[in-house]
Amino acid sequence: MTRRLPAFTISAALLFVSALFPSGALAAAPTLSAHVVQSGLVNPWDIAFAPTSQMFVTERPGRVRVYAGGGIGATLLATTTLPNVQSDGEAGVMGIAVDHDFNANRLVYICVSRTVNGQWLNQLIRYKVTTDWHLEHDRTLIGLGMHANTFHDGCAVEEGPDHRIWLSMGDAGDAMAAQDPTALNGKILRITRNGGVPADNPIMPGTSQRSYVYSMGHRNPQGIAFQPGTGRVYAIEHGPDVNDEINWIRPGLNYGWPCVTGFGQAFMTCSGSPTFTDPVWASGGSTIANSGGTFVTGARWHGFAGQLFVSQLKESDLRRYTINPAGTTATYQQTLYDNRWGRLRASVLGLRKRLFLTTSNGVDDKVIRILPN
Repeated sequence: MTRRLPAFTISAALLFVSALFPSGALAAAPTLSAHVVQSGLVNPWDIAFAPTSQMFVTERPGRVRVYAGGGIGATLLATTTLPNVQSDGEAGVMGIAVDHDFNANRLVYICVSRTVNGQWLNQLIRYKVTTDWHLEHDRTLIGLGMHANTFHDGCAVEEGPDHRIWLSMGDAGDAMAAQDPTALNGKILRITRNGGVPADNPIMPGTSQRSYVYSMGHRNPQGIAFQPGTGRVYAIEHGPDVNDEINWIRPGLNYGWPCVTGFGQAFMTCSGSPTFTDPVWASGGSTIANSGGTFVTGARWHGFAGQLFVSQLKESDLRRYTINPAGTTATYQQTLYDNRWGRLRASVLGLRKRLFLTTSNGVDDKVIRILPN
């Protein structure tokens, strides 16, 4: 004989379980499927999507490719070789962001390494996309001050939900530049879409006016991710031989490099008594070379929705993190696709909430699409 529980008993039990496991903790993990959608690339650094589905891919040696979409084998619409790119080591054509009003203005923003009057610099350049999907120079938004180098040259570019342009800028091998509030290297930068200083940017300690600098004390931040629903900004950063980091970026704060790394671990002797902000996560006694990161959203991600996915260069995998409600702690949860495609660089949530990755192996590099089912 089959026993049936009264409906009120089942309801009460569900309420009790919900109280024990709030915020969707019982939601099932999705099944993920991975597909290579483009191949034959050379060090693709970043991906961005137009509102009408076209996929932009930057290649560090100097190119921007535009595909008809993110599907398998989507048609290549155009390839633009950007002029005067000096690509060497970590420098070249790096982060890209598509303007939120792209359908009206057809603007994109790219970090490009170039030689200007004998100086090797990273520049933030705004390009206009033609009707045949080539890129034409529109305006140089940051022309001077971001020094380039073969190492510590991370330059992620994102348009935030505040419609400001955010950049990560490595220290380019000058560690103490990260502690100079007037220098642009070793910083997270925030500017207007026309290249101005936002009125709500912080006045950094030791300075008297607002600048592009939003936070300081960074070694080589490779990625910027905005947490949906909170407005929080997280940066993914390479450490030296210890303590890769994930940092919650807040205005005017100093994240310690090179004076400290990780959770207050002394690294170099610094003058003065600045206050340093701990990361929300650090790798500890070794490094994994975490790179691009993004929060995944949408019902198809089920129990993973709202979590942070980060690509790894050194460890050649994709890692999943949860962040506590206060935003102060990121907790490693899972390693995915361990050494399946080699080094992974970008991690971007594309249209229809699909996750896109790029490889960084230097030969036959790929764009990979991850589908939650």
